Amino acid sequence: MANDNLGEALGWEDEATVSDSEFVLLEPGTYDYVVKAFERGWFNGSEKMCPCAMAKLTLSVTDKKTGTPVDVFCNLMLNKKVAFRITQFFKSCGLLPPDAKDGDRFPMSLFGQCVGRRGRVKVKNRTYNGREYNDVDSFVKAEAGSAQQSWGGGGF
Repeated sequence: MANDNLGEALGWEDEATVSDSEFVLLEPGTYDYVVKAFERGWFNGSEKMCPCAMAKLTLSVTDKKTGTPVDVFCNLMLNKKVAFRITQFFKSCGLLPPDAKDGDRFPMSLFGQCVGRRGRVKVKNRTYNGREYNDVDSFVKAEAGSAQQSWGGGGF
């Protein structure tokens, strides 16, 4: 599978697809999302966190200015240090009930059910190496009875 951050090499005899798309920097704010893609990845570790598995999510949101879909990328590290982010995501898209309590256990295999799920996300702008990017600030917990897909209750 090609790493989208590095692109994909083309040979002299290959064909390319016309692409006029360009990066869209969203206004910071809260957006409805649909999980467009999930990929298993690996985080090599840093000074702040040990190496661990990583969920690479592609969220589709709608640009408030133009009404066009925009992909927002989010990497969730499967590490107990940041388990609150995984919990936020699962509560946001209805894979965990909104009232799940601290200490409740849930399997990471829930990621396999996330594509197509809907939720709300707070997006901010982040500057890295002199460029601005869309960054997931947090996931908004689903309200009981909301339009977000609801908890199926133990269907692991």
